[in-house]
Amino acid sequence: MGVIIKQSAYASIINYIGVAVGAVNMIFLFPEFLGQEGLGLYKAVISMAIVLSPFAQVGLARSTLRYFPRFNKGPNSSGRFFTFVLILAFFTISLFIGLFQLVDQWVFGFFEKNAAELIDQYWLIIILAAVMVYISIFEAYFKAQLNVVIPTFMREFFLRILSSLLAFIYFLDIISFEWFLRLSIATYALSLVLLIVILLFKGQLHFNFSIFHLKTPFIKEMMKYAVFIMAGAIGAVIVLQIDQLMVTGFLGLKENAIYVIAFFMGTVIEIPKRSISQMSDAIIANAFENERLDEVKKIYKQSSINQLILGSFVFILVVINLDNIYAIMPKGDVYSSGKWIVVLVGLSKLIDMGFGVNSEIIISSKHYKSNIYFVLILAALTIGLNVLLIPKYGLTGAALATFTSVFLFNLIKMIYIYYILQFQPFSIHTLTTIVLSGLCFYIMSILPQLSNPILNGAYLTILTFVIFGILMLVFKPSKEITKIIQPIRDKLKL
Repeated sequence: MGVIIKQSAYASIINYIGVAVGAVNMIFLFPEFLGQEGLGLYKAVISMAIVLSPFAQVGLARSTLRYFPRFNKGPNSSGRFFTFVLILAFFTISLFIGLFQLVDQWVFGFFEKNAAELIDQYWLIIILAAVMVYISIFEAYFKAQLNVVIPTFMREFFLRILSSLLAFIYFLDIISFEWFLRLSIATYALSLVLLIVILLFKGQLHFNFSIFHLKTPFIKEMMKYAVFIMAGAIGAVIVLQIDQLMVTGFLGLKENAIYVIAFFMGTVIEIPKRSISQMSDAIIANAFENERLDEVKKIYKQSSINQLILGSFVFILVVINLDNIYAIMPKGDVYSSGKWIVVLVGLSKLIDMGFGVNSEIIISSKHYKSNIYFVLILAALTIGLNVLLIPKYGLTGAALATFTSVFLFNLIKMIYIYYILQFQPFSIHTLTTIVLSGLCFYIMSILPQLSNPILNGAYLTILTFVIFGILMLVFKPSKEITKIIQPIRDKLKL
């Protein structure tokens, strides 16, 4: 767990810096620079590409993470395996583009009434989806070598900084909105190139085109695994993106702008999970490969309690500051209708964190095939609930659909892991954390407020740090969190 904590710490710092940049973009720059409809279209293009990319990737990123340890015995062996993956990705992308032509009118027809502008970006979306396939594969290659810092930096900071610059250039009328979209896609391609260059510079990327030396039984095993994993990847993007696309299709681009800003604020809560999951991924895969189930169980429990504590803290910070955030953002009176979206999406992220690294465990185990059934359940729940709730409850209906599907999805996975491995992520400390978090939130909600939103935000944030930190130190629900907080208390001589 030492490697996980170290890399996660660095990645978390980058994640939070990236979130700060993303917050500036989503709360201040994009609403002002792009306008409501422009923001809705920009985010819909990105979401559509994210949804399509797993179909083109066919589970190759996850396969890289799973099978790389088997070939990590020297440049020739690892190079042969990774070259095979890269070549295979080219063929899967080509196959996807060809097959998608058969259904593209049906898919994009959903947006014809309320978001016809999205249809005009058809080929930009296809190109971005293809680039995302290779980005995912190279990110998996970094993770397989226990390095999440560089891909995290590229994804969470680099791309966001470039989008800020492009939005500003568009605002100055130097480029058209069409060129803003094209250059936004180009930034993803640049990110991919930089990932490759960094690997070459570090001497960690090797090519070996003698791929036919790979044994046929292994290729069959990997392809079988990849197809099943594709379903898992599709399920993940359905949870994260399909609601935004369905909001766009049902309600239009302007409503999507309100939703994506609120959704962004809700997803801030899961930042600690991203870093922990990224590093746990490789460790869990290696533990299963070497049949160390005790290590898997330990990571499962640690990830659950630590993610729950960190997520609860961020959730409280976000929710108590909602009025302050909307008060200082441009056109906040328009976007403030998304408050309940923030709460519901935030709770769904908190639930997902509290259940621990269950997806990583299932996908890395010999029972990975069962993941396809969970994904089918998730897809049916998410799409069905969105279709049912968005027309009736609007934006709040989309958030409620996300909350319900995430909870049920995680509950089913937890039950399944207990059935096959006989361990689960919760303990008495889970209940302690929930009670302490509720107490902290209650205290913060009854405190007097300041009239200035900036000063009020700073005041509430500082008090949350102090109250939540004291509760964690006194009741000690997590040894790892206590070790982090204790030195801070000692330095401040509290």
